[in-house]
Amino acid sequence: MNKLSGEEVCQRAVKLIEEQLQVLPMAMASILKPPPVNDSSAHQMTDLVQFLRRRNLEETGSGGNLVARKADPEPMLDFDASNRALHENRSVKTNYLRVVISNALLTVGLFFKEHGMAEMRTPEIQFLEHVLDGILNQNTFSLKQGYMPIATFDGLVIDGSVDGQAVLDDGTREGLLEFGDAIALLRWLSRYLRGEKNYVSGGDAG
Repeated sequence: MNKLSGEEVCQRAVKLIEEQLQVLPMAMASILKPPPVNDSSAHQMTDLVQFLRRRNLEETGSGGNLVARKADPEPMLDFDASNRALHENRSVKTNYLRVVISNALLTVGLFFKEHGMAEMRTPEIQFLEHVLDGILNQNTFSLKQGYMPIATFDGLVIDGSVDGQAVLDDGTREGLLEFGDAIALLRWLSRYLRGEKNYVSGGDAG
């Protein structure tokens, strides 16, 4: 990937964030109000989520792999099983929402890391970095006691006291962030980058 900087990287980051914010409402609505089990619309959804592959029946490049030398020719997504789980266990709904929102944050965070934007000393961007670390650490913050807080967002502070706490609600634990906080963070980043034409890295801010 070509490294970008200045106004161009900011514009691309904004576009990426706005894409996430456009898709999130559709994904979240389908989780919050799924079709009834055994309803005809649910059966139709099963067919809708099956996607074609660009067929290639050659073996994969890992010739020594005796377990899975060929990819599954018909990868099926089981909408019915996922839908049933939503209806049978309320905590699953929270977990589904967590996964969808976490994926949006990780997508944006990966772009930031790739283009050196994650090193900006802006407290909100440092906040995002700790959130991303927590998501990849089984949705759990891992910070040293005594860490001096420089990662803040809208009154939320990440410091040593949140060590071991969930990042987002996961159905069994309350997160430091509500789902709305995560979406607000994405919106804030988009607005910030629209005005930030030439970002300046301050090195690793912790």
